[in-house]
Amino acid sequence: MNLLFWKERRSDRKPKDAVLAKEIPRDDDRQGPAPPPPRTAHTPGVSVYAFADLPSQHLLRLDTGSAGFFLEREEGKGGAAALLVLTGGGFALPGDVLVWSPSLPLEEVSRTTPEPHHHIRRDDLGGRAVSGITGLRALYRGEGFTVLRFGPPPGARWVFKGIHAVAVFSGRLAAFDGDDVKEIRAGSLARVADPTATLYLEAGNDAALGVALAADSFVTALG
Repeated sequence: MNLLFWKERRSDRKPKDAVLAKEIPRDDDRQGPAPPPPRTAHTPGVSVYAFADLPSQHLLRLDTGSAGFFLEREEGKGGAAALLVLTGGGFALPGDVLVWSPSLPLEEVSRTTPEPHHHIRRDDLGGRAVSGITGLRALYRGEGFTVLRFGPPPGARWVFKGIHAVAVFSGRLAAFDGDDVKEIRAGSLARVADPTATLYLEAGNDAALGVALAADSFVTALG
């Protein structure tokens, strides 16, 4: 297994589509099965990258040719590590997630090529629909991670706490980073610097399909 290092290039392009430019509704105007998490004073700090331009410290390339976003939870404390596959083929396809628990650092995974303890497939609908939340399914939940599948949704809006990253494979999503709207197009991943902040996401069209890595204690409601 080899590490693949890419040049970091942050996307500052702002969406112009009207559906992405709508104001975020006030919290007391929202509808859903539960009250949404309140807006936090601090913003989530969303950075959007093309798959090929992700920061090298989060990228791992498998010997099979697949490459993905690597996230270690509770580094050095025996948490879990997950790889969200973004490109390539072999036994893991784009949108699949591989989980190692207890956690293995990126260097260890790259050196020993261990078998993952869990292989969550993007199109496996055996996961649970999130009760009352349109266009959202939890494919896996445990050992420090939740794997979420978005869409295809009918123009849904969601409110979250606890998301670390979301990759879009078709269509587009929009992330509201404070007053800044950031478009996540197919072939892009959004990295959330502070998952404790409230994150607002909106489906840019009915073809939106994405996979996210979130905390096992994530909170969500309809927007």
